[in-house]
Amino acid sequence: MVNMAPLLRPRRLDGTTKPNTDALGIFYVVVAIVYTLILGVELFFLHRRREAFCLQIRNLKVVFAAVLMLHIYLILVLLVYPWNGLFPCSAEFWIMSVFLPSGMAFFQGKSGGPI
Repeated sequence: MVNMAPLLRPRRLDGTTKPNTDALGIFYVVVAIVYTLILGVELFFLHRRREAFCLQIRNLKVVFAAVLMLHIYLILVLLVYPWNGLFPCSAEFWIMSVFLPSGMAFFQGKSGGPI
């Protein structure tokens, strides 16, 4: 017989449809919103100042696609706890196996081509 530690507190990520609106869940949502706003402002200014010598990046659209793919992945990871199993594990696996490698592949393929 295996001795297991007693469960002192019930698990919050229990897969029900009730969202986790405790302090941690609200913190994750606030972090996701604030980070999205900061990233949006930074990408706006990068696009606006793209002709500056220090910002001349080849294939700026590919850089934006890579940043947005990785940002979507981060936001979905941050919202797993507050959503409390709103989407099944197969969807989590699909998100992990598409968005993360695609974002990294876009970063690897950003060089080359016209300015």
